[in-house]
Amino acid sequence: MNALLISGALVYLLKVTAVSGLLYGYYRLFLRNRVFHQYNRYYLLGATLASLVLPLIRLPAINQLPSIAQSSALSGALHAISPGGFSEGTLMPGYSLISTALIDWRWMVLAAYSLAASVFLYVFIRQLLYIRRLPHKYPREQLGRIDFFMTREPGTPFSFLNHLFWNEEIDPDSHKGRQVFRHEWYHIHQRHTLDLLLLKPVMILCWVNPFFYRIYREIRTIHEFLADGHAVSGGDRYEYAELLVWHSVYDPPPSLLHPFFQSPIKRRITMLTRLTSAKKDYWSRFMAFPLAFVLLCAFAARLQPALPAASDPPFTVIIDPGHGGMDDGAVAGDAKEKDINLALALKIQELSPEYHVTVLLTRQTDELAGNRSTIRESLEYRSALANERAADLFVSIHVNSTGTGTATTKQGFSAWVSTGNSRYQQSVQLGSAMIDAIKGTYATEETLRQIPNRVYVLDHSAMPAVLLECGFLDNPDDRAFISNSRNQEKIARDILQGIQQYEAGQAATK
Repeated sequence: MNALLISGALVYLLKVTAVSGLLYGYYRLFLRNRVFHQYNRYYLLGATLASLVLPLIRLPAINQLPSIAQSSALSGALHAISPGGFSEGTLMPGYSLISTALIDWRWMVLAAYSLAASVFLYVFIRQLLYIRRLPHKYPREQLGRIDFFMTREPGTPFSFLNHLFWNEEIDPDSHKGRQVFRHEWYHIHQRHTLDLLLLKPVMILCWVNPFFYRIYREIRTIHEFLADGHAVSGGDRYEYAELLVWHSVYDPPPSLLHPFFQSPIKRRITMLTRLTSAKKDYWSRFMAFPLAFVLLCAFAARLQPALPAASDPPFTVIIDPGHGGMDDGAVAGDAKEKDINLALALKIQELSPEYHVTVLLTRQTDELAGNRSTIRESLEYRSALANERAADLFVSIHVNSTGTGTATTKQGFSAWVSTGNSRYQQSVQLGSAMIDAIKGTYATEETLRQIPNRVYVLDHSAMPAVLLECGFLDNPDDRAFISNSRNQEKIARDILQGIQQYEAGQAATK
């Protein structure tokens, strides 16, 4: 895992916390302590699943209204700029990028986070081992699908999966004993333990999320509500409530178990004596679905600026697929940078009419741009073409490499600008728009890289210019991603959307 993936994981955790907080907040306000316990059980389980999945979903981009697109582009913050190491390759002077390492604080956060998760995992495993040892300590009696154990363990009776651990001081044939047995039988029959076993790993992996702890605690309580309701069906509710009160003090067993004398006693007694019909409050249950839809749109839908009016002249953009011909660029196995650059550039040109953008390529075949004989002449041609066509933007497409000849853990896309460009501030705006557009598709460095020395194609272009590094060719994951034609189409659309966003921002300032 590299620093970019750590950043992505942190963002994911924040989104998970936000979704779970909103869903739990709705439960707390409208569903908690209502008598439709089975619905609440599945709602909380679904809320946990939705919290984990929604931040990973990417819906197709939808257009905003023009006014919204423009105001969004104006209000969007520019990305931070940091100097980046920039070295000249042996075949292509001024083009081979060597990314500097990102700051180490993310690794420190990962180490601390992993240490805490390991502690919680250790506690969880100890609980499982304790439960696993219990069947070997006491004789087993088979009661249908239930494995019944007569024990002296503190906190009994309690159940786990299909195991029922009984307290030898309670007569199972007495009236109260039969009620307790019906209670624990319901836990086993409804497979309540599986809920807890599913939630525990989520709590360990997302231990910083306070809402998962609250969901876990609520589900355990709901399990008790359900089992209590089954235990008193056809019996005396108040007598059963008295039984709970008299046994409210005990040594608690591991939290994975379902002990009969389970706190909070007060809420359990309240639910036992409540006469409200579960048929009421349909609206509070139904409104959970619109809430889920709103969260789906908020966290999964990607907005793109509205297309300019048909009467507006299209933006003219020079797309420069780096290298070509005798200059392979970076090479890893059979993959050559020049081929990936060209494939991506051709895909951008193919899709450009959908985005009301005119795309001109510096080369369309495997040759040095302009079919020049030297790399230097090819560089001069690229900038001259952009200036002669009075292009609005210049975007150079590349794939990064460490140049070590071995696989690297460095990963992700990055955008670079040069201080030598006459439209430097607009280049920063364009680079920021590119980062915002691409980061939803693949790991992308949030910081905009500034090249400290001169790069010919950026410095000699009279329009805003950005150089995009589309991953590391010597990283197997990056190479597999950017070599895939479907992924190339996704990135091509992202680049065009970044151009649209930049265009909308420029139009709004006029």
